[in-house]
Amino acid sequence: KYTDIKYIESIVNDKKSWIERKVQEQVNSQKNNYQDGDIIKVLGKSYILKISYTSNKRNALYIDNNYIYCNLYEYTQQTGVKESVKKLIDKYYRYIASQEVPAVMEDLKIRTGLSPVECNIKKLKATWGICSSNKKISINQNLMAYSRHAIEYVCLHEICHLKYMNHSKEFWNMIEYYMPDYKLAKKELKG
Repeated sequence: KYTDIKYIESIVNDKKSWIERKVQEQVNSQKNNYQDGDIIKVLGKSYILKISYTSNKRNALYIDNNYIYCNLYEYTQQTGVKESVKKLIDKYYRYIASQEVPAVMEDLKIRTGLSPVECNIKKLKATWGICSSNKKISINQNLMAYSRHAIEYVCLHEICHLKYMNHSKEFWNMIEYYMPDYKLAKKELKG
């Protein structure tokens, strides 16, 4: 009630990128219903979701040309198509992350001389990556919807936290040193 308006504005400005990211996450979470014809992104490329039903009890996903096909067990129609498709896509993102992230981390380790104690792939709810104070990094598997450039940016961002556990000028200078066009990746992740 008695707080100076400039102080409140400074707090909001300090958290501006976090607020924008949270708003975008809400928008993104409402975009995809995992229905036939939806757009699914994989490594920055858009694919049209095609759902089909089969007597095979094992659900499967594959990509061909501009389509991502989800073959679901025929009884899935009664038990939950959306959840089954979402599980297949989550599993696929995790698989891609298990290939992409270690390669990027190894490259960054060589370039920066910094290495986390461990690096995990997880389904994070509120962020693309986390670097803990005990030097463990976690990368969000859903990042695999974005381009390799965006994936490299998030990995670099977390690697730089091994040296600077903040978002200081030195931290951003370090990111810019290793990725001069990092702002393009940030923009992709926000859009």
